[in-house]
Amino acid sequence: MRAAPLLVAAALLAVGAAACSRDGSNSLPRPSKPFCEAAHRYDVRVEKRASLDEQIRIVRRIADHAPKDIAQDADTFLDALERRRDGDKSVVDNPKIEKAVNNVNRRAARGCGLYKQDSAGI
Repeated sequence: MRAAPLLVAAALLAVGAAACSRDGSNSLPRPSKPFCEAAHRYDVRVEKRASLDEQIRIVRRIADHAPKDIAQDADTFLDALERRRDGDKSVVDNPKIEKAVNNVNRRAARGCGLYKQDSAGI
């Protein structure tokens, strides 16, 4: 379970980097409200050291409501968390998984205004 925080740390770093960079993704349609709510919840709960099982539940909701342009990346993110929970260490520091996590976080940060949301009730 010690490697799980590394995967989470990579996700948090990606969110911060995505919030600071711009590459034209703003032209994509706004993601659905359930996707944005789940992305915001994930961001808040990970900072409060959510358990891996809780992270999986939240990322499952993200994947269920992901926009088409990142649906595969969201599924990859969810699969990696589930595999890590089951003891698979190959998902840690895996470039393919890191790219998928970055894509999901970037889409949430830009499409949902992740850092502009009110965290009340989360």
